[in-house]
Amino acid sequence: MESRKVAAGAHVLLAAVHLYWATGASWPASDERSLSRAVLGGEASFAPQVVLPLAALHLLLATAVLRSARSALARAVVAGLAAGLTARATLGLVWTFTGTGTAFFWLNLFLYTPACVALLVIDVRLLQAKWLKRLVIPLPVFGVVLISLLAYTYQPTAQPSPEPSSDSRYVDTPVARFHYLQRGSGAPVVLLSPGASPASAWQPELDALSKTHAVYVVDLPGQGETRLHGKGFAFDLDAMTGALDQFLDQLHLQQVVLGGNSWSGGWGLAYAQRHPERASKLLLLAPSGLDEPDPASWEILKLPLAGELLAKLGASRSAVQTAVRDLFVHKELVTPALVDKMWVPGTYRDNVRAMYALERGLDWRVTQAALPSTEQPVLIVWGEEDTVLPVAQAARFGNLLPHATVHTLAGCGHALTLDCADRVTRLLEEFVE
Repeated sequence: MESRKVAAGAHVLLAAVHLYWATGASWPASDERSLSRAVLGGEASFAPQVVLPLAALHLLLATAVLRSARSALARAVVAGLAAGLTARATLGLVWTFTGTGTAFFWLNLFLYTPACVALLVIDVRLLQAKWLKRLVIPLPVFGVVLISLLAYTYQPTAQPSPEPSSDSRYVDTPVARFHYLQRGSGAPVVLLSPGASPASAWQPELDALSKTHAVYVVDLPGQGETRLHGKGFAFDLDAMTGALDQFLDQLHLQQVVLGGNSWSGGWGLAYAQRHPERASKLLLLAPSGLDEPDPASWEILKLPLAGELLAKLGASRSAVQTAVRDLFVHKELVTPALVDKMWVPGTYRDNVRAMYALERGLDWRVTQAALPSTEQPVLIVWGEEDTVLPVAQAARFGNLLPHATVHTLAGCGHALTLDCADRVTRLLEEFVE
């Protein structure tokens, strides 16, 4: 009976903690984001509609533990709880070998995993059926180990690099061997390859703008054909803007018009905020940069194991084709050749890692806070049928940026450089003149 009281008391305590968080408090962390990273290892909502059901679940589990001697249903709940604790404890052991020295790493090592093991021992003792005791540990362990092997050791087969185009160039810096496209002469325009897409996604804009400007379309680290020199690249705003700075320095580009789409719009914005003297204008197509949640399919990449697993499984050609089609309104533009251009770079090891590392490392609170002091003229273009970043964000950028020109395009999706190339190109040409 004493062991039941201990286990039930643990769940009552957890219910009380969740009720406390439901009030909006984030102690012992400074804010909800820090709390989520410490508790879960990634970012998730601690809103009342999320944590209150979890509090109710812990109270239900406490009741089931206390009634496990008298109720078959309660014993079934305890068996399920034991299986869940086994899975969590196994994951905790995996994370001790795959994690880093974050708050979550240390809490997992010294608090979460030992607590799961202790509760598991109690719950297994409460089970009366021997066959249940034989199943609640081996099956979850096997499942977690299998998933962990896929997440942490499996690597998609890297496809051969395509033949460089006639516009392809390469330049070495301390951080990477950059691939970029270059054409034209005149005042420089630097376009950053859209997040998780190669430089060729800007081909229509390169064709048009290079008639009057020297246009450079660069793959930043983790994108396209650029290759990192080492394994320790951080994939956060400091690292991405620092890499761009090295690229511009190496090509002796002192001041440029800077453009980006999606993630790369946010990187360009962050660079211009940090180096205002080097970016004369900004061309931002459905950019990141606001402190708002991404779609659930991207937010889940922030969680340990889930991010690694989904990024690797998502590197298949069929998964890329589905994802690319969702970015377009004009589906007929999603040809097999285009899918291959998007798919092949996404199979490279560093580019796979970039998918979840960037989602975890990019802190858009920094860029949003600096929007009112961003002095460059900024062109904001958004597709009204964007399924990644909602078009309502265009108005927020327009309100926060002091020198913004905002256009929303009917019948356009997130992949603006290709989905609505003619209209986008005209807007860019008018703005850079």
